Formats: sequence, C-alpha cells, structure tokens
Amino acid sequence: MRNPLTCSSHTISGVMPGGPVASRHDFRSRVEACARAGYSGMCLHLRDYAEQRQAGVPASELRAILRGNGMVHNSLEFLTGWDDQPAPAALEPVAWAAALALDAPVLNVGSGPGAPCPDRDRALFEALCSRAAAEGVRVALEVVPWSRAPDLPSALRLTDGIANAGLVIDCWHVFRGGIALADVAALDGSRILSVQINDGLAKPGPDLVADTLDRRLCGEGAFDLRGFLTAIRQTGTTAPIAVEVISPRLAAMEVDEAASVSARTAQAVLDGMAARGSL
Repeated sequence: MRNPLTCSSHTISGVMPGGPVASRHDFRSRVEACARAGYSGMCLHLRDYAEQRQAGVPASELRAILRGNGMVHNSLEFLTGWDDQPAPAALEPVAWAAALALDAPVLNVGSGPGAPCPDRDRALFEALCSRAAAEGVRVALEVVPWSRAPDLPSALRLTDGIANAGLVIDCWHVFRGGIALADVAALDGSRILSVQINDGLAKPGPDLVADTLDRRLCGEGAFDLRGFLTAIRQTGTTAPIAVEVISPRLAAMEVDEAASVSARTAQAVLDGMAARGSL
C-alpha cells in the first residue's frame, strides 16, 4: 500500500475542535513540522484558511509554504450545514477559495444529526456537488454514526451516480459504528476519496460524540487497524491515508512533537503490515 500519508488538521492544531481558534500554532510551523515528520500532505480546516486570510496572510503565501515543504496531497475539511437548507452553507465560499488557493481538490463534508430523509438529503447533496463541480472540487462524504449518513448504505445512496462525489472512510467511525470490514473491502476504491486512521479503546464511552474526541495514536489502542487497512487495500483505492488523532493529549503537545509522534506511530503500523506481507 503506497497511499500518501497525510496529516489531519486536528492532529496538529494544538486545540480541541470547536474552540475559539482553529489552531494555536502558526501555519508555517505546522506545515514545516509535517514535512519534518514525513507527511506529504495535509487536510486543512476551512476555519484555518478563513482565519489566515482574515489575519492578512495572502493566499499565494499559504500556497507557497505548502509547496515549498513538499505538501502536495492536500484536502479540506470540514463542511457541514449543506443539508440544513437549500441555500449554500456559510463556509462554502471559503471552501471554493481555499480549494483553488491551496491546491486542495477534495472537500470532506458531514451530514447533520437526525434520521435520514433519503430524497431530501440526496437532492441537497446533489446540489452541493453541482456547486463543487463548477469549482473543480470533489466532495467526500464522511460516514458518521450519529449523522444522517450513519452507515455505508446510507452514504452510498447519497453519493452513487455523482461523478465528483465519494466517501471518507474513518476507521474510528467504522469500528464505533459497527461497520463490517468485509463491507469496507467490497467498496469500489475509486469512490473512496479519503481514508482516516487512528486508534481507540476497546469499549466506547456512553456518548459517541464525546468518545470521538478522545482518540489514541495508531497502535496504542484496541482497533483492528491491520484488518481495516487490509480491507482498504482490497478496494484498490489510491486515496491518501490521513492520520486523524483528536485528543487532549495531542492538543497539549507542541507542534513538532504532535506531528512526529502521529506520523511515527502510523508509519510503524503500515511498516509492520508490509513486513508481514499484508500490504
């Protein structure tokens, strides 16, 4: 498996999601730390791009920092609100501007909570993908247990037949959502636009939303990462593998430590599988 290894925004932001700022580390420091750690790309948060621009950093400078540090497999996260109403979500203009400025052609999105409304959700997702296509962007829908795309059948109903749509497959949501690895392996790899890896305890806490904010580094939990990555390999996808470890432990680290430990532990899992002939 030679999928590019990339770093999720939350892994090195130095903050927990939903805080007053997207990151406590400056943009250049994060990019340079990722390069030193061996990452070849980043999944950048829309809030991060908006904050950089509001601070007066030119888009051309952000792009130059990424390119100068070998960050070539870039994507964006995380757009929500597109399924709340027919009007575009508030951050959509930011997404299109960031995609162009940062050479990030894939946008990760999530659906809202609640019971699926298949016809309505499909119509709104098609509309989002149509707007994205006009900007040259592909839309990756994340399967999340508490969303309106809680499982693979629900997500596939939304994305199938849309040329610029695909899936985000996060091992956290696969294991916490009870998705069978055989069902992951049966996916069409061309429809997987992003893979995310991390680790977790054997038993989830009582609140899945809170539980997802306390992840472990790869290889330091109980997830069957070998089985998950074997299933991903069987799909034939060439999508980047993003390390997404959302946790207070990583948020407290300085940027170089967070980048290096997250890359090192993820690569150790991949190298161990390759040594055993699993990849």
